[in-house]
Amino acid sequence: MRDRLLRKNLNAWRFQVEGEDTGFKLARFLIAFDELKARLAPSKYPNIEVSDEGHLWFNVDSLVGVLEVLAFPFGFGGIEAPFFAVSLPRKAEDVDLGLLNRLMKIAGDNEAQFFADHKTATVDEILGAYSRNEHPPLGFTSDLDEILRMKDSGVFFSYLGVRFSVAHQTVSEIEVKIKNIISCLEQK
Repeated sequence: MRDRLLRKNLNAWRFQVEGEDTGFKLARFLIAFDELKARLAPSKYPNIEVSDEGHLWFNVDSLVGVLEVLAFPFGFGGIEAPFFAVSLPRKAEDVDLGLLNRLMKIAGDNEAQFFADHKTATVDEILGAYSRNEHPPLGFTSDLDEILRMKDSGVFFSYLGVRFSVAHQTVSEIEVKIKNIISCLEQK
């Protein structure tokens, strides 16, 4: 009973409210992200991970394999904060033009942007960045030609999917958006 009341009360919880100081902004975002995790992946709850690059994420099981929901509370590389990404990590040989076109369509239908990582760090680069007290390199691109060139070079796409703003959105709105994205990905 208490959990149901909590879920209901958090439906309207916003990821961002203008005017809050940084500490409250981060706390608000983390509460919303944790609630979203509890709703989308209850069997894995409460495991929220931190990526090598320092961003939050959790896994969601789907018919197309494990998806990652990534959170960027402070934005990233020119992408305004806060935003989420739904990603399908894939080997280059498992990425074809059909999948890329499907991701672009899903992005367009969901007020999102198609993206892939274009600066994947090796283990040595990650460890080197840590030893210099720096963030490991990471960069995103939405350029289809660049992504196809990366595919041809045989990279592993650590991040491949759609990203979207969560500013001024509620937990319930983002839950519906992510479920819709997953549903679109599962359709053949």
